[in-house]
Amino acid sequence: MVHFGAQLRAGLARRSAQPALICDEIGPLTGACCLAALDQVILGIGAAGCAPGAPVAIIAPLPRHATLGFLACLHAHVAAPLNPAYTTEEFLFYLEDLKPGLVLVGEGASAAAHAAIAAAGLTSLALYDGLFHPSAQSRARSRVQSSVRSPAQAPAQARAQVPDLPAMSAPNAPGLILHTSGTTARPKMVQLSQQNLAISCGNIARSLELSGQDISLCAMPLFHIHGLMACLGAALVTGGGVVLAGKFQPEAFVDQLERHKPTWFSAVPTMHLVLIQHLERRPAPLSHRLRFIRSSSAPLPASVIARLEHSLGVPVIEAYGMTEASHQIASNPLPPGARKPGTVGQARGTSIAILDDAGQPVAAGTVGNVVIQGGGVTSGYLENPQANSEAFQQGGFWTGDLGELDDEGYLTLTGRRKELVNRGGQKISPREIDEALLEIDGITDAVAFAQPHQSLGEDLVAAVCLRSDADLTPDAIRNQLFNRLIDYKVPSQIAVVDKIPVGATGKRQRLQMWQALQPHFTSSFRAPKTAVEIILCEFTAEALNLERMGLDDNFFNCGGNSILGVQLSVTLGELLGCYIPPTVIFRHPTPSGLSDYVLGLLSEQEIAQLEQALSGLAAPDAAAPV
Repeated sequence: MVHFGAQLRAGLARRSAQPALICDEIGPLTGACCLAALDQVILGIGAAGCAPGAPVAIIAPLPRHATLGFLACLHAHVAAPLNPAYTTEEFLFYLEDLKPGLVLVGEGASAAAHAAIAAAGLTSLALYDGLFHPSAQSRARSRVQSSVRSPAQAPAQARAQVPDLPAMSAPNAPGLILHTSGTTARPKMVQLSQQNLAISCGNIARSLELSGQDISLCAMPLFHIHGLMACLGAALVTGGGVVLAGKFQPEAFVDQLERHKPTWFSAVPTMHLVLIQHLERRPAPLSHRLRFIRSSSAPLPASVIARLEHSLGVPVIEAYGMTEASHQIASNPLPPGARKPGTVGQARGTSIAILDDAGQPVAAGTVGNVVIQGGGVTSGYLENPQANSEAFQQGGFWTGDLGELDDEGYLTLTGRRKELVNRGGQKISPREIDEALLEIDGITDAVAFAQPHQSLGEDLVAAVCLRSDADLTPDAIRNQLFNRLIDYKVPSQIAVVDKIPVGATGKRQRLQMWQALQPHFTSSFRAPKTAVEIILCEFTAEALNLERMGLDDNFFNCGGNSILGVQLSVTLGELLGCYIPPTVIFRHPTPSGLSDYVLGLLSEQEIAQLEQALSGLAAPDAAAPV
């Protein structure tokens, strides 16, 4: 059994005289410097009265302090990093849930964090740059030798070399607690053991062929499993270095690629998308030493993979991970292995099965539930027996993801079970719609999601971002989608937005998207003027049992469905004297768009007759006595 904290100490020791952490603000920090700072924090945790094995919350806005706190907690306690941007109420919720024995607080922590710590009555310990300063480390260096030969020997050696340090926790002891995002329910506490973490980091390092010559550029937040395990942990345990980039900003990120010459980085798709848009606007090519790029946490569209590889000239390695698996589950191989864009690769140290709802394996190429087993998988959620009974069933841990395995074991994710849009009985994977939208020239970002619907249950809508020179309207985008997708998969409404919101870790919270973007799907009332517009608006409103219908109101968003659409097409056809197929209602769901279609069917004489008939109907009312 392997202790993750011991592995990290061994990795830092191998870089004793080399930079292990690179921070622009305070310069490079050698492995010896990091070990000495680490020991000071470990001693401080003990001096604060925090019992061995207790959770320690970490609130650290600066990556160097977040790293120091994380590594220190892994010695004899349980690390519990929190998002430093939480409000006071959010901090209180998580602190009360965790019941930590101590809170490590980095420089720059918000007033909200301090208020929550005080309100919870918790003891705190400061993390600050002085811990890395040589003068502050003289006592620690006199106690600590910086050579740890192997992870298996590390706990005993650490005790022999540093008698003042507490004993390391056992390999099967808890090492990390992270909360799930809680998009649909109360966030769950995922507890991962030292061995879970060590096994997962080993899987990542082997799949990426990491060595002490590699330098990671870390822009992922260090309160999330992706950043902690891939960007930081896997780099350090192999004796490599880490550039702590801080919050992702494309200009600063590219500058660090050129100055520090990292050999790899891992990020989420939204970051890759922003990066490639920035790179494609640069007048000069980027000078770098990258040997690959890694993408994880959510599927990366194949079109974005192709653009990144063309721009940077290195392979993009798409992987699949989640908190409950200590991050990595599957990964595409490095060249010369076969990478399959659109897949997240093959199982890497964690077994993957695709099961139907009854728990039976399905054939290759068939979509089912992604179920996993392995040494990196959590033994269960804390204090949540219902979640455990739902997630741990026959076959292993049910991830909640849907996917399919091909004949070579490459996994394609088709979506989250909870994210599927049930559009009147038709099940739609929003990811498929995202990819279709991103293939349209001029669209730089896109997300499809469910809108609550009174008769369909859910309807499908989408939001897109456009390139500044793109001449695209929502109707034009929908028309292109009809050439790419079956009709029922085309969003009934598309909104153009400046930015698509993401969560604190850079991932899209698809289940919260309607709440976040709803204002973009409402339009001010625009009254009909022509005879055709008046007929379309009035009889559509009647079909939907509404008082009125504006030119820009959407038939489906106002409660319409396929049955009402068929009835409306017949009614309008009889009134207007032309055939309107039901599919036209779907393709032109607003009276404005439908008016353009109808006008293309009618002659000028027929339009004039409609205008005359409508004015004739209005005349008696106008002349009626008051």
